[in-house]
Amino acid sequence: MSSTTEKGMHRVFKLIRLLNSTPRRTASQLISTLETTSSTFYRDLKLLERLGYIVEKDVNDRHFLQMQMERGNKSVLDPDELFFLQDHLQQTAGNSPQAEAILHKFDLNLSMIPLADALPQLHASRILQLLRTGIELKRCILIKGYNSLSSETTGDRRVEPLELTEDFHYFIAWDIDKNRQSQFKLSRIQDIDYLEEKVTPGRIASPMDIFGLTGESWIEVKLKLSNLAYHLLVEEFPRSRPYVNRRREGVFFEGQVRNWKGIGRFVLGLPGEVEVIRPVAFQEYLEERMGRWKR
Repeated sequence: MSSTTEKGMHRVFKLIRLLNSTPRRTASQLISTLETTSSTFYRDLKLLERLGYIVEKDVNDRHFLQMQMERGNKSVLDPDELFFLQDHLQQTAGNSPQAEAILHKFDLNLSMIPLADALPQLHASRILQLLRTGIELKRCILIKGYNSLSSETTGDRRVEPLELTEDFHYFIAWDIDKNRQSQFKLSRIQDIDYLEEKVTPGRIASPMDIFGLTGESWIEVKLKLSNLAYHLLVEEFPRSRPYVNRRREGVFFEGQVRNWKGIGRFVLGLPGEVEVIRPVAFQEYLEERMGRWKR
């Protein structure tokens, strides 16, 4: 296999992984992440469509694979059903050229579907191993192409690795440029490079709340959530699940945070979907933030 062909296959597989994972990305974001040209990007999209993938766009012009969104929908054929149809067609097709063409498409689809499903998990496993090695070697690392939901930007971060969370979904590190502790979600990291610098001796991770923020002490918070707020909370912050309770009067989050910023960002991003029960200090913080926004 030529190096050009291998590079093209790597790019297409990476495109499948990006389209089949969150957060969704616009065409310009995908082109930048893939480090390719606009013409090559759209040519790759057409290739995926020929392979049977349906690439859709949401209201914000962000691309995604319909396969990812429709999985479990009874109107969409699953791999077992495709295998059944393929077997039936092989037995009845005879020498039909049209049947041969259809069977070729079956082969392509059935070989690519499990690969597309596995790519996000394989990528996360690779990133996890690289981070573990960085922690063991006590080497600073470069987090490449990190997609931040809070700032809606993608960029590189120079950090001192500290530890991984118990569920291995997040990575806690000291952000060298911002001079503070930060939390990074593994699925939003494109790649990892090791730097020559060693980590600061004796630096350890400070306790962080489920929103990725640290502070001087733990603060009790109680929120009443709409169904939308509940689903977004447990999807984006899986560690919140033990602190969410359904009662007759509604769904409540009762947990502890170390900083208003993280939980405040969540509440302010869902106007009308979250009611702050306590504490009053958090209500005042949100009112002050809203006042700044109105000005």
